[in-house]
Amino acid sequence: MDFALIIRTIKEKITDTDRSVFLIILSFSLIALTRWVFGFVPGLMLLATIPLFFLSLLRPKAGVLSLIVLTVLFERFFTLESFQFGTSMIKLYPLDIVLFGVYVGVLAKMIYGKARFFLDRVSVFLILFFVLASIYFIESVIGFNTEDISVAFSTWKNYVFYGVLFFVLPLILENESDIKQVVKYFLFAVVLGIIFIIIGVIRGEGLWTEFTPLSTEGVRLLSFPHAFYFSLAVLGMIVTGTFWEQYRYRAVLWIALALWIFGIVGSLMRHMWIGMFVSLIFSYVFLFDRTLRIRTKRMFLVVFISSSVLLFSAFFLTLIVPTSTIGHRVQSIVETVSLRLTSIGSTADTSISWRGSTWSSAFSALSENPLFGTGFGVRIPVESGEYRDFVEIRNIHNSWLALLVQMGVLGYVVLSIFLFDLISRIWRISFLSPFLEALRMALLTLVCYQGVVFLAQPYLETNLTSIFFWLTLGLIQTLLTLVKKNKAVSL
Repeated sequence: MDFALIIRTIKEKITDTDRSVFLIILSFSLIALTRWVFGFVPGLMLLATIPLFFLSLLRPKAGVLSLIVLTVLFERFFTLESFQFGTSMIKLYPLDIVLFGVYVGVLAKMIYGKARFFLDRVSVFLILFFVLASIYFIESVIGFNTEDISVAFSTWKNYVFYGVLFFVLPLILENESDIKQVVKYFLFAVVLGIIFIIIGVIRGEGLWTEFTPLSTEGVRLLSFPHAFYFSLAVLGMIVTGTFWEQYRYRAVLWIALALWIFGIVGSLMRHMWIGMFVSLIFSYVFLFDRTLRIRTKRMFLVVFISSSVLLFSAFFLTLIVPTSTIGHRVQSIVETVSLRLTSIGSTADTSISWRGSTWSSAFSALSENPLFGTGFGVRIPVESGEYRDFVEIRNIHNSWLALLVQMGVLGYVVLSIFLFDLISRIWRISFLSPFLEALRMALLTLVCYQGVVFLAQPYLETNLTSIFFWLTLGLIQTLLTLVKKNKAVSL
């Protein structure tokens, strides 16, 4: 075996972007190690983040690819670890540093004529939404106390700062190969993320699941964000199955698909189960032709068999060693999942009754100023049984309602027009490339899915989930931009 030839072949396939992604991930891994060994040392942490900024600035595409991987693998530490200097906390996260470097790098490319921004009707409405959100933030700074300003700033970041990705992606993803690279890095991250399922099974409880406590008995084997990332991968893989079913390593993907589904079930996130079911029905009815429907039925059968084998193996273990730790845990999982399924729609469920009371209070707050809303950083009183509290509007577990209440009908309509125009354009389009056509269906499915699940959790108000919403929309705009460049269809 010629090892020199193998090494040379690998080197030829590794691009400068791949090397930059590796360096960014390595730099952040060192930051994580420093944090674990020495605790939070502001000066040391600030120094350690410098490479994140400059590597992203020099290669913006590498910055986007690395933030996808780091968000999936490091979750809250990458997206929600604030810089603290004494008693002062600055809501600046490693994710923000990488993104800021990406934005500056893209701006530099535009200044030097290496990238050109095209303003269309879709972009105008999103820019208008950004302007409105910025006005709301400024008004919050003028009218609120320090704590509310911090909340308002976080809301602005999720609506505007991360939303700029919509404009950035078409400027750095210049061809089909670049888009494939984004998909590959995302799949690479979620495949590695399977380790969190294994950790959850071994520990009997998933990492970071304490942030989403259950309203019923049982424990989650996977955290809410990881289940969300896995659900995006599952939906994308199922919808585009006919494209990758001839892939040489498809057996690995089938195994990964079964494990992702197991993790999603183990996360006990009922709204995700509903959202995935609704979006798959949507795709089957509106996006698939007769050939695709036949192939998808076959694919569903394979997924069902793979998942059944996995579940049967676990159940078989409980029969062999019923008193073992694994046996008890499998039995507990089955009982908990059954309880979560039967609790869907139950008014006795505390999380459902809490949402009902909270949403009622949110509508009451909106009724005071329906056109302009309440603004950012506002809390509303909530009463549910013996529960009494003032809840931030951004945390009412319904992103679409939170947006409506905070920005009123005006902001809500502007964003709705933007989304409707963007989706209608991608709906009408047809691509010459089989990959781009498969990706078009996947993105439409993901938009449908996110539209459903946003009704049940604060996705748009949490950066580690909202970032994937803006990435999805940015990829749609990238496809539209590529079609314009290739003049494949008139939009």
